Amino acid sequence: MKVNDEENKKLLLANKIIMALSMLLLAIALLGLFGKPQYTGTTISSFFVGSSLLVFAYLNQKRITAELEGKTIADERSRRVGEKSGLVAYLLLVAALLVSGLINSIFNLGLEYTFTVNAIIIASVLSWLIIGLYIDKKGEVS
Repeated sequence: MKVNDEENKKLLLANKIIMALSMLLLAIALLGLFGKPQYTGTTISSFFVGSSLLVFAYLNQKRITAELEGKTIADERSRRVGEKSGLVAYLLLVAALLVSGLINSIFNLGLEYTFTVNAIIIASVLSWLIIGLYIDKKGEVS
């Protein structure tokens, strides 16, 4: 057994622990939905932290499992697709935040900033996934 395989097995165990902790955070967020309304910040933050940890651990576990089987999971093209879609989604996020802030200040809409930002962040993460799939399907990465 190689040293790299032993490290990968330790990383798999760490990923399983991270997945368990993220499921705990998601359970806390679910309980917060049915709790008192003053804990909405804790509910939203535990949901975002738990879901991001879960996605990170799942993708990392797929990579480590593929390495243990001797496969390569990412080449230069797929990395470039992720970088390009991440850049476009980031620029969309910044533009949406700027536009929503300007519209709120110009028209005095009285939008709550925390809920507006959370909605925009969720939309930008979804746009990152959709843009990544589109660029990968299209096949043109510069």
